[in-house]
Amino acid sequence: MTAIAAQTFFLMPIPPTPNGRLHLGHIAGPYLRMDMLGRYLRSQGHRVDVVSAVDGFDSYVLWKALQEQRTPEAVVRDYHGQIAHDLRALDVEVDDFLDLVQGPYAQQHARNAQRTVERLVALGVTQSVVERVLYCPDTRRYMAGAWLLGQCPYCRAGAGGYFCEGCGALFRPEAMLDPQPRMGDSPLHWVEVESLFLTVAHPEQLLQRMATSGAPASIVEVIARFLERENGRVRLTAPGEWGVAWSPDRFGNPRVLFESGWEYALTCADRSQEQAPEHGHAMLRSSEVTTLVSFGIDNAVLLLAGSVAVMDALQDHRSFDYVLTNYFYNLQGAKFSTSRLHVVWAADIVEKTPATSDAVRYFLSRESPEHGETNFAVEEFVEVVNVDLAGALDGRIDLALAVLDHTRPQSIDPALWPALELAVTRLGQAFRLDAVSVREAWDVLHQWMQRPDLDVTQPAHAYLWLKGLAYLAAPIMPRLAEYLWQRLGHDGLPLIQALRAASQPRPQTSARPRFAPLSPAALAPCLPASVVLAGATSDA
Repeated sequence: MTAIAAQTFFLMPIPPTPNGRLHLGHIAGPYLRMDMLGRYLRSQGHRVDVVSAVDGFDSYVLWKALQEQRTPEAVVRDYHGQIAHDLRALDVEVDDFLDLVQGPYAQQHARNAQRTVERLVALGVTQSVVERVLYCPDTRRYMAGAWLLGQCPYCRAGAGGYFCEGCGALFRPEAMLDPQPRMGDSPLHWVEVESLFLTVAHPEQLLQRMATSGAPASIVEVIARFLERENGRVRLTAPGEWGVAWSPDRFGNPRVLFESGWEYALTCADRSQEQAPEHGHAMLRSSEVTTLVSFGIDNAVLLLAGSVAVMDALQDHRSFDYVLTNYFYNLQGAKFSTSRLHVVWAADIVEKTPATSDAVRYFLSRESPEHGETNFAVEEFVEVVNVDLAGALDGRIDLALAVLDHTRPQSIDPALWPALELAVTRLGQAFRLDAVSVREAWDVLHQWMQRPDLDVTQPAHAYLWLKGLAYLAAPIMPRLAEYLWQRLGHDGLPLIQALRAASQPRPQTSARPRFAPLSPAALAPCLPASVVLAGATSDA
């Protein structure tokens, strides 16, 4: 096997809004995929820094604070901790997860954002645009972001704020059809506000860069339409007071910076650089660090058009090298919805039921919404766990472990190696940076689990199969992979460099991870009231 030159990677899963916990719809998209990629890269001997934050200045934080009658700072602090717990519960590793509203990096984050926009202004690439926004003088709220509901001006689907989840469009509040205040603000009248925009000098180059970064053609098309509609302008400020402050406009309206991902990239990369100063700042053009960001299609225009445009305009910076995008993940055929409590919270499914983190990750990988909308069907999850994992896999692992020879070092029989080598190659193809597919990675693992040509009651076959299983499962089912790797005589996590190395299997010293059989009733404690199943009830 050819030696792989070690590289350094900076990965940033999209910062979630801390107005609630993470549900399986969140996990199945940007967080699990990025975690699996990070684990795979580490298994190749690369250095990987995963740093993210919470998007604490989103206006939906203010709405949540109003609902819960708390300060927005308290809301951010609380849900920052709960989101971190949800990630840990499903073994989604983040080296640093920052609170940039009030944490130790908050001031640095604000300075990064302000100085960046100041530089853009000095470079002459910005433009002030007068636009109209509905305003309520009694509540002092501008009807934008979380406060505005209506219909998308392009596809006429129901929309809120600046975005349409139906077609992915990003638009100005004044373009919203049938605009309505979410909270019934009254009286309302139109006011003129002055907002700062960045002018994209070469839209065609920006679109080409997105295409080569792994963004699907459908998303690049949405961004192309956005740039055409907006005459190549990307928003930098918005009216309001919650956020990183910018100077008031000439009409006296307060303004904040309109966060679109680039500012989080700067601060998270600052944190990564602190851990490894020798690699330089990941978002600078002079850096040799390879960078990736993951996000859902509802953030595509904002993150791609906004971040690429800003970083390009800065000249000495660069946008992310690669992007992982995903579509929506549904629950029982309907969109996950925090407001309707049509959710399965990430930590609840493993803390309130017999389901294990590895089992959940296995199923979510199988159903990954990387090419289109997919669905978490409870009955199907139960069947997959019971048949694939608690049934076939657990039984086969028992057979293989039982015949291992613990008395001497063992190595893979050269005659058997080609079978594993093909699977290793296919796994590498699934994690190509410009076309990461965790569904393909799942398929490689799934086929290896079943290999009918390997008789695991024979010691040579058992050693090969277990070693391959540990390596191929590492991105998807890390707990099982680590246990098997150490039972085979290795330390730490599976590494490709050690795949062919001899090792002496160890006797069992601790209980191995097992997959408990499931039933709809066993999952009831984590299911919402909106999910009604035969043989299961929910008290949620």
